[in-house]
Amino acid sequence: MIDRYEPLGRTMRLRHVMDRLLEDAFVAPGAGAPTGCPSLDLYEENDSLIVEAHLPGMKPDDIVVSVENGVLTICGEMKAEEERNYLLREKRSGRFSRSLQLPPTYAPDPSEARVEHGELRLAFPKAESAKPRRIQISTTGQKGATNGPQKSVAGSAAS
Repeated sequence: MIDRYEPLGRTMRLRHVMDRLLEDAFVAPGAGAPTGCPSLDLYEENDSLIVEAHLPGMKPDDIVVSVENGVLTICGEMKAEEERNYLLREKRSGRFSRSLQLPPTYAPDPSEARVEHGELRLAFPKAESAKPRRIQISTTGQKGATNGPQKSVAGSAAS
């Protein structure tokens, strides 16, 4: 068998490997949660940030939720049922911990925290300082002013 000399052949393969590595790490990291961790959904609804964690079969007493320095952490343990001679087992068990940085525009205390049908739902209200406000502007009409009309902000804003 004859090998052809291709000076760019190995380089292109290395480039392909590096492209895949970077894509897997940054562009599309994983196909969801890290192994053994619950999957999360995070979305905005009205003036709240909603975090939903999929925790099938877990009770509220088995879940620990905390917020510290803007980082939401959900911990727990999925308990295995009695030992069996499994032929196939896809239900995961064991301890897990999942953390994510909350946007600073939301209050760190959830207004709602409940578990229903295997889904933990947390609602974080938008911080008052982040909500849009209407600023009232009034005109002071003094005749003879050399600088033209002056505008001032009157009072605080109303939502």
